[in-house]
Amino acid sequence: MLKVLSYVSVKRLTPAPAIIFYGIIATIYIIPGDINSLVNYFSFAAWLFYGLTIFGLVVMRFTRKELKRPIKVPIFIPILVTLLSVFLVLAPIISQPAWEYLYCVLFMLSGLIFYFLFVYYKFGWAQKISSKYQLRDCFAVSK
Repeated sequence: MLKVLSYVSVKRLTPAPAIIFYGIIATIYIIPGDINSLVNYFSFAAWLFYGLTIFGLVVMRFTRKELKRPIKVPIFIPILVTLLSVFLVLAPIISQPAWEYLYCVLFMLSGLIFYFLFVYYKFGWAQKISSKYQLRDCFAVSK
């Protein structure tokens, strides 16, 4: 992604550009509705990613048995969390179907476009849009 989002504030040691970026994204999310819809969409997206992450743990447990694991979790726990996350993702869609959940999934899938452009193909023109010195002065940030 953009290197700008990885800069850290010199005074507070926080990722100021990333916080501003996510604030803008949250504002865009809240424009069509209210704060409750923002919480619903966030929890929908969060549990989707939690479930995918834990499902990855289950898959790796069976496909990469040779890897060293400093902590080995009993297999029923990741399976239980995966099933719980599937329930928490599907329950709002089944109980109150809304187009907004589809928009949320499409918004998350649009991240793949940015991933392929900036990470996989490594297009450097986006990094040159803003001068690093200008950003360092504006946000008081450092790499």
